[in-house]
Amino acid sequence: MRATMDYMVGNTAIQIRSSKNKITVIDVRKEKVRKSILKHLLAALVITGLLILLCFYVVRLENRKVMLDKSVYALQSQVDDMIKGNIVLQKEEESLLVDYDTIYKKALMMGMKFPKKQQVGTYDMQKSTAVRMSKTQAAETDSAGKADKKQYP
Repeated sequence: MRATMDYMVGNTAIQIRSSKNKITVIDVRKEKVRKSILKHLLAALVITGLLILLCFYVVRLENRKVMLDKSVYALQSQVDDMIKGNIVLQKEEESLLVDYDTIYKKALMMGMKFPKKQQVGTYDMQKSTAVRMSKTQAAETDSAGKADKKQYP
């Protein structure tokens, strides 16, 4: 049987623990200090772990915020492009709409007069079955009226 004895000389309180084959002398104050240090170390580790998790959470939230800001900026630019396109289309629509009354009034102010009966000419047109050929088509036909054969590569 082997006996281990750890003790401190002085008037400190000691505690003797005995197990199967071992007797240990423990300084109670040192044991309380060691337990206190272990408790503080464990609390510090837990708090550090929580702070690290909190930091990761904050970084993730900040990343989401940046991504949402980018998408909001992209959507705002699309809205601005659509507004500009609508303005252009409205101007085109306004230019296509003809206000005949305004045109008539301006023409009268500028000196427009209606034609007299002598100035108006009419003609009758009969429906024709003749086919007219342009100058390029006429040059391609020969004297017999047949079209020249062209070979295309």
